[in-house]
Amino acid sequence: MNQHDRYRISVWGTGNVALRLSVALKDAGHSLEYICGRDVESGNKIVRILNRSGNKPDCSFTTDYTCLKESEVVVIAVSDDAIKELSEKFATLFDTRQDQYTGMAEPPLVVHTSGASPATVLASNSRYGVLYPLMTLSKIKPVDFRLVPFLLEGSDSVAEKILSSIVFSLGSEYHFCNSAERLRTHVAAVYISNFINYLAGLAFEISKPNQTLLLPLAIETVRKAFLYENPFDVQTGPARRGDIETICKHLEILGKYPEHRHLYIEITNLILERSGFEKIKI
Repeated sequence: MNQHDRYRISVWGTGNVALRLSVALKDAGHSLEYICGRDVESGNKIVRILNRSGNKPDCSFTTDYTCLKESEVVVIAVSDDAIKELSEKFATLFDTRQDQYTGMAEPPLVVHTSGASPATVLASNSRYGVLYPLMTLSKIKPVDFRLVPFLLEGSDSVAEKILSSIVFSLGSEYHFCNSAERLRTHVAAVYISNFINYLAGLAFEISKPNQTLLLPLAIETVRKAFLYENPFDVQTGPARRGDIETICKHLEILGKYPEHRHLYIEITNLILERSGFEKIKI
């Protein structure tokens, strides 16, 4: 593997992470050789986006994983249940690369982007690692990767050097950690992103047409939570102060929203209990 700051990279995957990471890698100066996967339409869309941002159309879409043999880094950006099977296919392929590509004796670095899968799911390859962006990514909204922290893990010092070089080229913060630490952080990310997004959806349903007025409150709540060692220290609201009268008024409003009401009771009781009050009995 050539020791420089820019690499020949191929990405297996056509979803949100594949798109956003591929664009960021190309913008950082890496050569995106192939976008690969089973979804031909989505894959070709990513390729068109990548080729628009360069001086020449140098990226191609393929469903043939054998094309990845020439890349220096192969990124697996797929659902967790598909990583192991792909890894084993790549390992069989890359074992023969030295025989066909003169001067390229070292196998590609194979990495996945999952927060929940261990690095060892790629252990059938001689060199592997994890390139996990700790950020919600979607196809419809671009993201500034300078604001995206990465959790990295490498099978050896060479893998770690390549991973840190790639992330450095993106201008991103990074932290090396083992798979267990990354999994705990992934669980925490579900709380801070997926669960909050779900709650925001419920809030929109009952606050329309005034939902946009909630934005300053949402920003201040998250900002304040991260200013203190423990967000529970700055918890506010009727449950925190044991205001049962207000809680009952809220439940009356939520009478026609069964999903909201159930969740409101569950979370309210948890806050009441943590705050030293008795749970409400409904």
